[in-house]
Amino acid sequence: MSTSSSFPPVYTEAFHQASENLRRTLPFINQHQTPVNPVNYAVWYEYVAGNNQQLKKAIDTRLQKQQKITPELTQKLYEKYVLMGLPEKLEATNNGLRLVVDNTMNQINKVELAAGDFSDDLAIQQTKLEQTEDITEIKSVLSEILQNTRKLGQSSSDLKQELAVTTQEILRLRAELEIVKQQAKTDGLTGLLNRSCLNKKLTELCHEGEKTFTLGLFDIDHFKQVNDKFGHLLGDRVLQYFASLLKKHCHNQSHIAARFGGEEMAVIFIDTPAHQALEIADIIRQQLASSNLKKKDSDETIGTVTVSVGLSQYQPGDTTLNIIERADVALYESKAAGRNCITLR
Repeated sequence: MSTSSSFPPVYTEAFHQASENLRRTLPFINQHQTPVNPVNYAVWYEYVAGNNQQLKKAIDTRLQKQQKITPELTQKLYEKYVLMGLPEKLEATNNGLRLVVDNTMNQINKVELAAGDFSDDLAIQQTKLEQTEDITEIKSVLSEILQNTRKLGQSSSDLKQELAVTTQEILRLRAELEIVKQQAKTDGLTGLLNRSCLNKKLTELCHEGEKTFTLGLFDIDHFKQVNDKFGHLLGDRVLQYFASLLKKHCHNQSHIAARFGGEEMAVIFIDTPAHQALEIADIIRQQLASSNLKKKDSDETIGTVTVSVGLSQYQPGDTTLNIIERADVALYESKAAGRNCITLR
């Protein structure tokens, strides 16, 4: 399955699934006569995989209007929906930091020049004092020293003010950078972590091999029917509501909830044996099934929305792919058993 909204993009399909996606991708590339380069291929691959819903909607809208998907448009789609615009945000923040550093260095250089001039002038005035005993000339020398001291003090004051402004600017840019960093880890629709972040954590846990953890995959049943009947906007709200249930019941720091792709979510239950993970998952399943979801604008009832769940506990020697595949098999067993149930493998 390919990633949903994650940066950088992550793909973990098995060979046969990736091959099938390739087979389905090439006709679109041929139909729209887009060069077979990594950017164009990534866009159409994401489209046929169907997990990047925002990209799929953008392309479907144009196809419905019988508009051609040009290489120029493909590039824009790639930057907006595959890379999520994050490289541009990082570049803008980086440029801002460079500007702050340059301005600060310029101000410091000015003070250094002023201090150098003051030092040279002070040496000249010292020589004058050593060579005269005339009161008037001594007063003149002291007056000049005082004037130059004030100039240096003004330069120092200007630097202090500049550094105060710079400090505020750095704090602002650091906050922006933290937002961009968080966006790179977060699914834009649900607010959960994205697939890339989930895979990274799974890889860390499997590599360490020290903690007990259980992976849960949650897939909303008949979600396509919800989209077809009520539209994608309402489908998005269903996803957001389900994500809120995950946040509510998986708020423990040892529980990591993420959007796995499309209508599928995942939770890593760290330091949690399988039977406890099953209890939490069942609470979530029951609460979704008992929710009376309605359309905001008409109070029309959507109907019962349910979720199927597959759970798999980490086994020594597991890789990320191993445990995901077991949880995926368990999920499909739940689907085959009639949906709205949980299977543990």
